[in-house]
Amino acid sequence: MTEWYIEQVFATRTWKLRKEIFSSEGKLGEVMLDGDFDATHFAAYDGNDVVGVLSLICSADSYAIDFFAVAPHARLRGIGTALLHYARLFVRTFKGRYLLVDAPHEQQYFWEKNGFVAGKQNGAMRSYSLSLANDLIP
Repeated sequence: MTEWYIEQVFATRTWKLRKEIFSSEGKLGEVMLDGDFDATHFAAYDGNDVVGVLSLICSADSYAIDFFAVAPHARLRGIGTALLHYARLFVRTFKGRYLLVDAPHEQQYFWEKNGFVAGKQNGAMRSYSLSLANDLIP
């Protein structure tokens, strides 16, 4: 049985984990997006603790994934894949056609396992895209 659950949340609910993962020594402002309050956010909870976050930024018919993270102690439990599944359902519900992400090259297996196609590489980062036109998610 899964001990955690996912729900759509306000941006502020994602900031603590974002800071811990992406800027532990920095300032909170470093993990706040300009469009945070216009974006869509999902959080995975273990009890009252946020253990995973994923933010979506909409641009026309595409949605970009930003600040996608799972707490180190909660990894390898399917939380990241579940967050991605929720994001795909959300984008499909709102007639989005593409899901895009820039991620470290070493995460290529995760993204390709989830149907994304690798694109351009820029340093340590690589672009990935997923066309939802024929998405067969149940």
